[in-house]
Amino acid sequence: MTENQTPNAQKTQILTFPYRRTGMGGFDDTILISFRSRKVMKSILRTSRTGNHGNRLYRLFPAKYLMYKVSRSNSGNLYCTISIITVKEDGGITREKEWEVVSKKEQLLQLEDLPKEIQEILLDNKDSLPLFEYVFLQGLEKEE
Repeated sequence: MTENQTPNAQKTQILTFPYRRTGMGGFDDTILISFRSRKVMKSILRTSRTGNHGNRLYRLFPAKYLMYKVSRSNSGNLYCTISIITVKEDGGITREKEWEVVSKKEQLLQLEDLPKEIQEILLDNKDSLPLFEYVFLQGLEKEE
């Protein structure tokens, strides 16, 4: 143990998610938001030379996070899942709750269908969430 470490220091866990951005509209990304700070977690995006494929890496402390996972196929089919995950001290991850918001071209849930706390966190971070305006298009139009 070094001088700067405390005996009960929490270990961080590294989570990696695939990233893709094609020149034809295809896109995949996963953004994590802390429940405690209600802000998007810092990550490292490592891409191939072309920048079209890669991985997004998060270094996380054991805690509860909101996971915003979005994907769009080259043909325009949109998929979005919002989950509550818990990163455990032993490195395990549990998915506590999950909502499928969009599948293909079908809107399964609106923003107001989600729990109030989840709605607030998503709206506070909407500028950092990719394709947010497409995922919750109808919900944003009602707001304005």
